Amino acid sequence: MTGPETPTDSPLTLEDVMSSPAYHRLMTPELTPGDPAFAFDLPLLDGGGRVRLADFAGERSVALVFGSYT
Repeated sequence: MTGPETPTDSPLTLEDVMSSPAYHRLMTPELTPGDPAFAFDLPLLDGGGRVRLADFAGERSVALVFGSYT
């Protein structure tokens, strides 16, 4: 059974995804407040290099915002 949020050609339903062990692992936090964040880097929006989270360690707080700004 598919719903409005599931493409008609999808072999999976939302229920399939939400009941999978992989989904539960992704939705279970591995960090608690006070733990150091995982090291990662991201491309700069202008394509001119990358920025690393470690570059800000001990200097200032960092907030990650996920969403569309288009």
